[in-house]
Amino acid sequence: MELDISDILADVHSSSLSPQDQLASTAHLDHQQLTRLWTSERTCPDILPWPTELMQRVMARIQAQIARIEDLAAGIVPTNMPGHGGPGSGTSTGIGTGNQNLNLTLSILQTDLSRTQFLVRSLLRQRLAKLTKHAAYYLAQLNAAETKETLLSPAEAEFLRGHQALLAGLYGASFLEAFPAQLRRLDDTAGGVSMVEGPEGKASVFVRCLSERWGRSGEGEVEEEDDDDGGGGGGLRMRRGDVWVVRWEDVKKGVLGGSLELL
Repeated sequence: MELDISDILADVHSSSLSPQDQLASTAHLDHQQLTRLWTSERTCPDILPWPTELMQRVMARIQAQIARIEDLAAGIVPTNMPGHGGPGSGTSTGIGTGNQNLNLTLSILQTDLSRTQFLVRSLLRQRLAKLTKHAAYYLAQLNAAETKETLLSPAEAEFLRGHQALLAGLYGASFLEAFPAQLRRLDDTAGGVSMVEGPEGKASVFVRCLSERWGRSGEGEVEEEDDDDGGGGGGLRMRRGDVWVVRWEDVKKGVLGGSLELL
């Protein structure tokens, strides 16, 4: 099996890192993924699959960061902190330097915590706004077997069911009870017109190609191996680094598959 030189160098580099450096590198990568997910969720007209493992790691780090800040604020200072004189030092200069270092450390930790909390809160607000706008549509998606475990988090699924139940109760008590029984359904499709409104598939989005070549013909997404950009009946043909403005429905599978990213 052929190995790429970059993979070999990455393995050597990761093996030479200390456990603390490896944890810091993992946290940095998770923060980059969270930022990209936040950007994609803001620009995507549809709701993206919930990243369960990523959010579990991020929330665990947030809890650990909060506990660390509380310990430092309460005066539980590690003895190896720079400028900390330790027990019995008895030097006023060391105490003053230690307080300054402690205040600086707290400021840095709180700033980093606020940055991560902002991304998480904004991400959740974007997702909840989409859920409330198209509640009936996403409830139908949630009940589908293929999306039950990946589309929403358990808390979002509970919120969606509760929101739709309250909305149906409000409409029923306000005006639906005065309608005939056959006209009370909120998901009616009579006459070829569906009352369930979904996200706008023809909305324009900015995407960047991450794979070497990606294309979409009339039959769906394909990987292009040649240099002919005009084939495939006028379908999309993108190369790594290309940035296009396209319809969401044309690149949805590419974004979900990881070949494209939203900007």
